[in-house]
Amino acid sequence: MSTERSLLRYKYPDGRLQAALPMHLVERNADRIVGWLSAGTEIAYWATADGADPRTVPLNRRFHQELGSVIRRWEGSGVLRVIPMNEYWQVIHFWDAAGQFLGWYVNLESRKTRTTHAVDAVDWSLDLLISPEFEVTWKDVDEAAAALGTPYLRDDDLTAAQAVGGAIEANPRALIDSIGDWRDFRAPGTWVPLDLPEHWRE
Repeated sequence: MSTERSLLRYKYPDGRLQAALPMHLVERNADRIVGWLSAGTEIAYWATADGADPRTVPLNRRFHQELGSVIRRWEGSGVLRVIPMNEYWQVIHFWDAAGQFLGWYVNLESRKTRTTHAVDAVDWSLDLLISPEFEVTWKDVDEAAAALGTPYLRDDDLTAAQAVGGAIEANPRALIDSIGDWRDFRAPGTWVPLDLPEHWRE
């Protein structure tokens, strides 16, 4: 299996860095990237000006402040990310510590842009959770409503997220069929947590 690495980044709508996630590369072609984010990996993640997790701030104030990013470590088990370049989503696969598959997390987001060192996207706040039984739950609806009208979520992006999410909700099996069945994936034991590369801000 490949020893290459990839860097997924999220940008705020104004182009500033929101997050950077280094991954072991599982698959890469013109259409998509599949990457493994190991537990304990060094990441950059969205944060308040004083470095706190924005989700510790009440919703009515969360997006009415300057948000940036800080360096942290990925908590919990490793995850597999299937990232189609031209779709308005990516699919994150979750397992528990014992290797039991927990479900698919669908991140609703912009189409991806390749740069010299990374793959970039803009997060649209809304997400979907698909259970192993293909039951769909909307995530972060309240957060998206709070972000709307601030610099962190544009009206058109929320409208697109709702439309894309609604189509997925109507037929979640079609989405999972389109990316292939990764539920039995196991990362090689040699894949250790990664550090952010030198060029992660570029």
